[in-house]
Amino acid sequence: MKTFNIGELSARSGVASQAIRFYERENLMPDPERTQANYRRYPEDAIARLQFIVHAKQWGFTLDEIRELLMLQDANGDRAEAKRIAKEKLEKIREQIRNLSRIEVVVSRTLEECSGEGLMEGCPIVEAIAEKA
Repeated sequence: MKTFNIGELSARSGVASQAIRFYERENLMPDPERTQANYRRYPEDAIARLQFIVHAKQWGFTLDEIRELLMLQDANGDRAEAKRIAKEKLEKIREQIRNLSRIEVVVSRTLEECSGEGLMEGCPIVEAIAEKA
C-alpha cells in the first residue's frame, strides 16, 4: 500500500500541513503510522477523508458535526443518524437565512433613509445598529 508523508498528503489533498495536524488533534483524522524516525505516513484513503472534511466545512458543518459523521462512516453506522445531523444543520441554515433576511431589510431601509451627507449625529444607519445591539 502506498503511503505519503505529510507534505505529499498536503499537496495531493490541497489541505495545508498545519490543518492536517490540527485535524489529527481534533480526532477527525486517525493517528497515522510512524516511521522509525517518527515521521508520519498516511495511507491513500487519507486524501478522501481530508476532502470530506473540507467539503463538510464548506457546507457549514462544525468540527463536532464532521467528527460525528466520520465516526458513523468509520463504524458503517446508521444512515438515520447521518440524516438527523443533516436535518439539524438544515434547520440552523434556514434560521441563519431568516436572520440575514431581516438584517438585509434593515440595512436596505437605513441606506435609503441616509442621505450620506452631513455629520454622523442622527445617522439612521448608526441608530439602526444601536437599536439591535
